[in-house]
Amino acid sequence: MKKIITIITIIIFPLILFTVYRLDNLSIKASVIKDIEFNHLAGSLYLPDHKGPYNVIIFVHGDGPADRTLDGGYNLIINRLTNAGYACFSYDKAGIAQSKGNWLNQTMRDRAKQVQQAIKAIKAEIQVKAIGTLAFSQGGWVTSELALLETPLDFNIVIGGAIDWQQQHIYYETEYAKSAGFTKDQIADYLEYIKKSDAFIFANDYNGYLSYVQGHHYESPMTEERFNFVYLNHASNAEAGIKAIKAPFLGVFGDSDKNVNVLNTIEVYKEIFKSIKKTDYQLYLVKDANHELLNSKYNQEKNAIALYTFLYGEAIFADGALDLIVDWLNKTLYED
Repeated sequence: MKKIITIITIIIFPLILFTVYRLDNLSIKASVIKDIEFNHLAGSLYLPDHKGPYNVIIFVHGDGPADRTLDGGYNLIINRLTNAGYACFSYDKAGIAQSKGNWLNQTMRDRAKQVQQAIKAIKAEIQVKAIGTLAFSQGGWVTSELALLETPLDFNIVIGGAIDWQQQHIYYETEYAKSAGFTKDQIADYLEYIKKSDAFIFANDYNGYLSYVQGHHYESPMTEERFNFVYLNHASNAEAGIKAIKAPFLGVFGDSDKNVNVLNTIEVYKEIFKSIKKTDYQLYLVKDANHELLNSKYNQEKNAIALYTFLYGEAIFADGALDLIVDWLNKTLYED
């Protein structure tokens, strides 16, 4: 009996304490959480521990069926930002969780208009000092559309954004083929297959696409809903929107991003900002960071990200990635 008590005291009890501590740290720690509904969408406003007016950061999702916390994937980021004094707002994509509609029926322009509606809803709820966006991946195109719509924003942050939808797809598939161990000839054959299947998308020919993909061994075909989403957005290109960005801008990219050609993205931003004589921007390439700014060692461990997040907390991010964002916000919004 004494041995059992000793084992519980030395091993099991500390493990229980660690589990409780870690789960507590991974939950959102906002001082106040206000649920807000607007235009059939639902989200939450996470407030820091001080009275307004607030500097507000609107989260703009990347691809996929994202709820307001990205299944908890945003929690550590929200906690870092609220701890730094910022309010955060994020909402469920259309048709996800408590939001109505279907995000697969939306263009990037549609999503930008939703952000505009979110801004109105936030300003009706709290006093706002400054408001801007934190956009992830596909959200970079939404950011460009917001600029084209002349949306009054005080700052824009884009993480892992691409420039051209079609070029980004080819880059992504090339990186996939390399990681899968394809030979040079196999990569060439695979990319030829991708270009032909994309041609059916551009022509809005789902039946042709379905027949073509099923006739090859590479992948399962997209659903018709997903096909329609890609068709609606396949011509997306951020360049015109980048030219229209008026607010201070921060671009953050991982040097080990396998989804987006970040070197090309950075170069395009630089060239466009130079052409319009924009100076209030920063572009950072974060060492050992992947598409989500996580440490690149997790690139091959995507199915275990939840476990690693539980074990390591903020340490799952590349060194300095979250500090960089907070420091830029502080400098942009608080320093003259």
